[in-house]
Amino acid sequence: MNEAHMEEKDELQVQVHYALIEQLSANTRRQTKLLALLDECVFECDKHLVFSYVNEAWLNKLGFTPAMLIGKKITSLLETKDSLKLSAYIESIFEGVFSASIELQVKNNDGLTNWFEMRLACDDSGGFIGSLHDIQRHKDYQYLLTQQQEYAKRLSLVASHTNNLVIITDRFGKIEWVNKSFETLTSYKCEEVIGLSPGKLLQGPKTSLESRQLMAKAIKNAEPFQIETVNYDKNKNEYWVAIDATPVKDDDGNVKHFIAIETNITQRVKAEQAIAEIEYNYHSVVDNIPDIVLRLDAQGGLLFMNKAWQDFFQTDINKHLGLPIANFVMGEDVEKLNTALTGYSSGNREVKRLDIRLTNALNEPNWVEMTLTPITSFNGTHLTSIAATVVDIQERVIAEQILLDAKHQAESLAESKSRFMANISHEIRTPLNAVIGCADILHDTGLTTDQKRYTQMIKTSSDALLSILDDVLTYSRFEAQAISIDNQPFSLDICLEEAIDIVSESAVQKGLELIFDLHPDVPAQVVGDHGRIRQIAINLLSNAIKFTQKGSLIVTAQCVEFENNKFTLQLSFKDTGIGIAQNKLESMFKPFIQSDNSITREYGGSGLGLAICKQICDAAGGSITVNSQFGKGSEFIVNYPLLIDTSEQVQREGFSARTKKPYVCVISKNLPLNKAIEHMLTRHSIDFSRLENIEKLDSIDTPEAIVTTNKADLDAAQQFLKSYKSLNKPCLLLIDLLGKNQKTEAPSSGMLMFNGPFKPSHLPRAIAALEEELFHLDIIFTNKKETTLNTATINAQPFKGTHVLVVEDNKNNQIVIQQFLEQQGCLVKIASNGQEAIEKVKTQTIDLIFMDIQMPILDGISATKKIRELAIVTPIIALTANAIHGDKERFIKAGMNDYLAKPIISEKLNLLLNQYLPKLNDAKHSKLERINEIWSLLK
Repeated sequence: MNEAHMEEKDELQVQVHYALIEQLSANTRRQTKLLALLDECVFECDKHLVFSYVNEAWLNKLGFTPAMLIGKKITSLLETKDSLKLSAYIESIFEGVFSASIELQVKNNDGLTNWFEMRLACDDSGGFIGSLHDIQRHKDYQYLLTQQQEYAKRLSLVASHTNNLVIITDRFGKIEWVNKSFETLTSYKCEEVIGLSPGKLLQGPKTSLESRQLMAKAIKNAEPFQIETVNYDKNKNEYWVAIDATPVKDDDGNVKHFIAIETNITQRVKAEQAIAEIEYNYHSVVDNIPDIVLRLDAQGGLLFMNKAWQDFFQTDINKHLGLPIANFVMGEDVEKLNTALTGYSSGNREVKRLDIRLTNALNEPNWVEMTLTPITSFNGTHLTSIAATVVDIQERVIAEQILLDAKHQAESLAESKSRFMANISHEIRTPLNAVIGCADILHDTGLTTDQKRYTQMIKTSSDALLSILDDVLTYSRFEAQAISIDNQPFSLDICLEEAIDIVSESAVQKGLELIFDLHPDVPAQVVGDHGRIRQIAINLLSNAIKFTQKGSLIVTAQCVEFENNKFTLQLSFKDTGIGIAQNKLESMFKPFIQSDNSITREYGGSGLGLAICKQICDAAGGSITVNSQFGKGSEFIVNYPLLIDTSEQVQREGFSARTKKPYVCVISKNLPLNKAIEHMLTRHSIDFSRLENIEKLDSIDTPEAIVTTNKADLDAAQQFLKSYKSLNKPCLLLIDLLGKNQKTEAPSSGMLMFNGPFKPSHLPRAIAALEEELFHLDIIFTNKKETTLNTATINAQPFKGTHVLVVEDNKNNQIVIQQFLEQQGCLVKIASNGQEAIEKVKTQTIDLIFMDIQMPILDGISATKKIRELAIVTPIIALTANAIHGDKERFIKAGMNDYLAKPIISEKLNLLLNQYLPKLNDAKHSKLERINEIWSLLK
């Protein structure tokens, strides 16, 4: 029974045990199902963190099945840093420091990490029960929030430091925040403007109504807007801003704020306003210019035209924009325009001026002057456009045509005048040639000294007349300013004395003292234009005598500049005449001008003299000036450049070669004359002393000559000479500036009287006249002209045996030139016209031909052409009284070799003979022949 009872009891215990196990299994299944339903990853592990259980969430979250994890350590799913973090977490659990959870990155089955929150608890077996909660989305949100915070921070930093104005408003446009730039520009602080409307705060009287309405509408409709408007700061100063406003919406699309970015464009607007004003002013000016102003493209298309273009074509400007300008140019002139435009396209950048014709509103050709100016890019590399101005020159062209017709008519008249003047020149020069030639021949026929002086005056006066004739011809073509300079060697003192000789009679008759003061430093032999210098002197002397009633006239010659063999001669002509008013001085050198019209009537004259002098000085590179005081006199100063004649044949006057030099005493109270005499004596190296009166003669050494300038002292001087006991008593020279008889007189032995103007040549003339009385000295005084004459006579006929043909219709001129040529040894043949000359050159041997131009039957030019057609190369010299500018070139073109103007100057004739005739060999004359030649000269 007991056993049965025991068995029943055991069976009951077994049933109870099974019942408990079944109940426990049911609980376990429920728990397992519950854990499977959890979203968290639940696990059990031992104390070494080795998995002993994982729920199904591991498969869903990390892709691991329980089989894949059971027996693996949790740390195999963690990075090193998170494993360390887990160890620290477990240690805190053992130490009783409670920590609810830790955040770890757990690797999934693909090796990627996800964020989980881990919680652990100790179980009874010393292991752990835990869970992993997925917090990846939370981490992602947290990261985005952080990024947004950083972005907001950076945005705030940018807004605070940008130069642009930043305004943030609420949905209704009330200010919530402004940046520092807003505060700086407007002078408003952020706290002052919060809650205010920007429009009411910043807009003012110049803010346009349209701008206000546009902004109000955009805010009301929650729309973005961009606008440029004028605002006002706190001090009511206006400024311009460009506003770019954008609404800020939440996730539901509702507008939460407006952000406005405002850019300060005040400077740009002011610049645009300035440009607009400049543009307006430019158009105002350009449109009011009467000339056409255009801008063309590189191909000539019209880009801009001013109002003058519209007025010219009587049409709307816009109709012509873009059209080629060539469409408006006459066909004949289009090529000119296209050539210029093509040049610009090829790189030419020159300004072009074209005279072309445009077709005006009446479809008529209208002459214009078009100026094209290329406009390049900033760096100058390419052509951007072409500026053009068009000036109407229709009236000018018509006027030019009228002037051209008048010019042709004037030229025709001038040609007629030139021919008339040529004929007048021929008619005057032909007889003048005979006068000068005869005087020249007569001068070399053994005349006395006085006779030679008279023949020289004939020649000098004739030359002066010839010079005046040249000036008349020159002023017949005065506009051409065609005075020429012929530089040749000559004696300067003789040249100036020739001018004085011509006017001396007039000066003596008016009772004027005329003194020529030649400074010692002035070279005697120079190279220059003898005739022109003499012409200047004659004109200035004639004027001085004409306008001086009493007193004196002093001519001074000195050097002011020296450079090697070049020097500047300064001539001064000073008178005591009526003078010239200061307001008339500048016009004195103009032609046909005198200081007063009344003077012209009282004193006469053409008014050409000073103008001639001025032209000569200008042509020679010199100058002429005047200093004058009305009522007291005038001084004309001429500066004329010359060369010193350094040729070997020139001999200087003087006593430097004497064995003994004379000593002279000058008795005079006339200071200008004293100076002139002293300069003359110094020039000839003669010692002198000066006394104021003759009573003081006893107080000085005995002179060889006494010079006195006062006739009142003549008797006392003669008495002094009579009482002189020496064998060689002094000679007496009287200089009477007002002496009527201009001959040199010798009233008694040892005395000489010079009448009229004082000249440096008085001294050599006195020496020649008083040679016997001058202590029988070996006086050496050389005169270039006489030496040349005698030498030329003794060594005569250098062209002996040469054949010269003279073609001349005037009998007197035939005689003169034949005489000149025969003196040189030439065999002369005469022909009276060009036809006779042709016949002679055909049949006779001719070495040189002198051919007159104007002749009957056949003139000289035609004859020359026919001779050249016969292949005859004999030199032909034009021999003519024509002196018109350009004739020489005409003669040379006809086949002549050179030109000799009448009257014939022997020196110029000899130069031509030397150039064109063959010289004889230096034939040696026997002593007897030379004696016979000299004897023939003495007869």
